[in-house]
Amino acid sequence: MLVVISMTVLLGMAALVLDLGLGWYAKRQLQASVDAAALAGAQELPSNANAVARAHEFIVKNPTRGVTELQDTTTTKCLATAPGCSPVNALTVKATAKADTAFARIFGINTMTVGAKATACQPCGGKPLDIVIVLDRTGSMNDGGTPNKLANAKSGIMTFLNFLDAGTVQVGLAVLPPSDSVAHRCNLQQTSWYDLTTSKYLVVPLSADFKVNGVLNNSSNLVQTINCQQPAGTTHYSLAIQAAQAELAAHGRAGVQRVIIFLTDGAANTGPHFFSAGNIELTRPCQSGVNSAGAAKQAGTWVYTIGYSIGGDECQADRNAGVLESPAITPDQALRAMATTPANYYVRPDSGQLNTIFTQIAADISAGSSRLVDDQWG
Repeated sequence: MLVVISMTVLLGMAALVLDLGLGWYAKRQLQASVDAAALAGAQELPSNANAVARAHEFIVKNPTRGVTELQDTTTTKCLATAPGCSPVNALTVKATAKADTAFARIFGINTMTVGAKATACQPCGGKPLDIVIVLDRTGSMNDGGTPNKLANAKSGIMTFLNFLDAGTVQVGLAVLPPSDSVAHRCNLQQTSWYDLTTSKYLVVPLSADFKVNGVLNNSSNLVQTINCQQPAGTTHYSLAIQAAQAELAAHGRAGVQRVIIFLTDGAANTGPHFFSAGNIELTRPCQSGVNSAGAAKQAGTWVYTIGYSIGGDECQADRNAGVLESPAITPDQALRAMATTPANYYVRPDSGQLNTIFTQIAADISAGSSRLVDDQWG
């Protein structure tokens, strides 16, 4: 009798060990399938129907080995920690299945239930990018009440930085008007500094220390420099764009997409006087900006432009002389032409839209960067 009991116990233990191993293996296989399905479905976001259909299709066409009676459900949702929630930017795939047992069959247990879950978002900010933001800090950016337009622009940029992954993204900052030196990057600017060949448009080089442990690093050069900007001076587009592209060319990483985001609230109306009379930088400052952006785009850089509260401004020759550019061009036309595509130009946003626009840009430049954000079964 003791022998029978002992054998039963041993068989039970063997069943437990072997079948737990089989169940673990089946769960791993199911988890791998669900992970892949979530990533595949996320590529279709923000289309809810396409994402759900793609995830299910992936599971059906790539059956999990060692399981039967597989059932899956996919739901979409909004993750506030990732950009592009319009209306959804993530989906969760759950699946359950039956895994065959071995020794447990002796006790009438033929199968065990295993489950897996995966959540993927699109985009998640994990795509490698090198970005230079070009910020207009001219005197007109002091308009717009309290907070003024420059304060709203700073807020939008901080929203943008929050959605980026500092582990894969580098960001720099260029400004207009320029500084006489990088050391004076926060000072009120003088229009005459456009006339110095030594003036600094790029005030923060490409860097990745703007976040630490997923939180904005207020001690970083980038965050501090954005926060300390003060509005003064007049507007010239071209050389700031050239400085941004030069930084991307010199210090951007090989094989990484390069991006310029250009924000201004007015027409270019100033030209650097170290150029000779008749130079396009003096006679057609808006068109010269279009030309500089065109060169950046030709080099493969994506250019986004934001015409913040642009009103009835007209593109004029140097120093507000009242002489319009010829051929005539409006700042709307210039900024649209500067952008990589018309969809990359955001026209006349108000202060409340800037955070949304910067979130949309973060989503757009990160497109195709779906990744798993939660793979715990629950």
